[in-house]
Amino acid sequence: MTEWTVLHPFIDGGDPDNVARQVRFLDAAARKKLTEYLRVYEKEQRTGAFVSKRFWTPRMCAMTVAGAALLPSASSVAVWIARNGLREDETGTDVIDLVIEVLRDRQVTWLPDLVDRLALRLPSDRLDPDMQQLVTSLAAHTGIQPLATDGLVYAWIATGHAHTSRSSLARRLFEVDGLGPLLEAGDWPRKLADDQTLDRTMLLEGCLYRLRRGGKAADLNGFLLLHKALAPTREEVAMLTGDYEALLSNSHAPTAAMARHELLLASQASR
Repeated sequence: MTEWTVLHPFIDGGDPDNVARQVRFLDAAARKKLTEYLRVYEKEQRTGAFVSKRFWTPRMCAMTVAGAALLPSASSVAVWIARNGLREDETGTDVIDLVIEVLRDRQVTWLPDLVDRLALRLPSDRLDPDMQQLVTSLAAHTGIQPLATDGLVYAWIATGHAHTSRSSLARRLFEVDGLGPLLEAGDWPRKLADDQTLDRTMLLEGCLYRLRRGGKAADLNGFLLLHKALAPTREEVAMLTGDYEALLSNSHAPTAAMARHELLLASQASR
């Protein structure tokens, strides 16, 4: 059994590779005992006075690997990874593969839960390639697609790569703020409107919902372009009359103008 006196020098020396070697094939009792020491060690490091971050970040990556191998649940591992990180700033070295390795070795039943918890920690206003890679790699290992979280929706629109169900991501598209400019820049209005795998009614209703929610003009303009690309029929406008009428008093003038225009065309067609 690996003792703390053996594991500790590798963590303290910022050696995640040897940490991974030491924690393989441990039984539950050994993991529990080492976890107690690891938590105390992390607390001491975080409350200590460090002169330079240079000596801190290597230890954090080693602690990430140790925590992934030892901590008892999806919730505790997700918090630990988010707190200690996946990459050493100075060298640019990441421990993503090591984290995946030690998690796979454990053969625990809660990996799908961990995938979702990590996906929920992805930022919704920027890319986090390391966490995203960890999420997608673990999801591939479990064979279960992760939740369509705000962060995965942002990553889909920002990069064009869908890391879970496209229909699930599209449904969440209208709930994540700040995506409008990305829609316009990536030609997404045309792509979404032309995507035969997506529910057209869902896209149209979602677009009207997003415009009704309001927000920054730059954000709303992207969804106005999506509405234009969808080019709703008179029948569709008639079906959603209440939604269009709700936009007539919208403070975003282009949104209100669009609603008036669509309602006018629908009323003329019904005569």
